[in-house]
Amino acid sequence: MEAHGHRRQQWIDTTAERPSGDLAEVCAAHVADGPAPERIDLIVVCGGDGTVRACADVVAGTGIALAVVPCGTGNLLARNLGLPLDPATALDEALDGDCFGIDVGRVHGDGLEPARFTVMAGAGFDAAMVRDASPALKARLGWLAYLLAAARHLGDPRTRVSLQVDGGPRRRHRARMVVVGNVGTLQGGLELLPGARADSGRVDVVLFDPAGAAGWLAATGHLVSRALRPHSAAARQPVGPTADPAVSGRRSVAGGAL
Repeated sequence: MEAHGHRRQQWIDTTAERPSGDLAEVCAAHVADGPAPERIDLIVVCGGDGTVRACADVVAGTGIALAVVPCGTGNLLARNLGLPLDPATALDEALDGDCFGIDVGRVHGDGLEPARFTVMAGAGFDAAMVRDASPALKARLGWLAYLLAAARHLGDPRTRVSLQVDGGPRRRHRARMVVVGNVGTLQGGLELLPGARADSGRVDVVLFDPAGAAGWLAATGHLVSRALRPHSAAARQPVGPTADPAVSGRRSVAGGAL
């Protein structure tokens, strides 16, 4: 940090209970456009997607730059933005690179406090899998810990879903999982929401409703086939300051088991 000119630093510890630590209080005590001694120019987040989400929730709309140093299990935001996954390399490139904006989604309801998200927000199977993934197994096995948690919820019942998009008609469905995504690619290159981009000005939505073991196999095969399919260079281009939302923004819902 000092080698890049950031000599005045303040370190903030985070916990599972407080994933952004005291960041909100620190930001409230400083003025982003105030005199130099009081101004926060940059926040570096070292952690996984949960820590990044919590910090982005605080910083969104303030004009303060956020650098992502991926140190988590999935690191999906870093993967989807094309950032380096090695923490030291990611920090060097963030401090040497240009700033660019991404979208954030906002979710509320069911007794939850309103919160922003940078990657995806899920209900049903997805939420149960993330909630029940063991921290100890995540430390030992990485993202495979999510697969073990997912196996425990394959038989969970379907849920009634009411979906309204862009002020259109309200549609009712039954589904095992609903995901609203700011980005679309999971671990291993699995494209859950093809075409989703973090700077498109839109979010994508997918309903996941496999029926029985055959349905789960079909859905998994569908996602794996996408990962194995050749992609164009344009499809792999990471988000950056030159991305054009008018070109990249699309809403997509896959067929079959999705």
